Amino acid sequence: MPVFKPRLLTAVAVKRTDSDTVKTTVELPGELWRAAKIRAMDERSDLRSVLIRALEEYLGHAAAQPAARTGSEDR
Repeated sequence: MPVFKPRLLTAVAVKRTDSDTVKTTVELPGELWRAAKIRAMDERSDLRSVLIRALEEYLGHAAAQPAARTGSEDR
């Protein structure tokens, strides 16, 4: 019987230089998080990229254009 030997993938640290990047914490239903994580792995991507694409599609790519500030945003 063949023995399964998992491959270890080397991690590459990426420094983000986009000054418009915001780090946030979001609570998601477990099954939704799992499905998104699996999609990311299937695409050889990361969860961040999957979530960005999903939000851009949901918002109609409005995130690509800076929104006008109303003064009521959290700072």
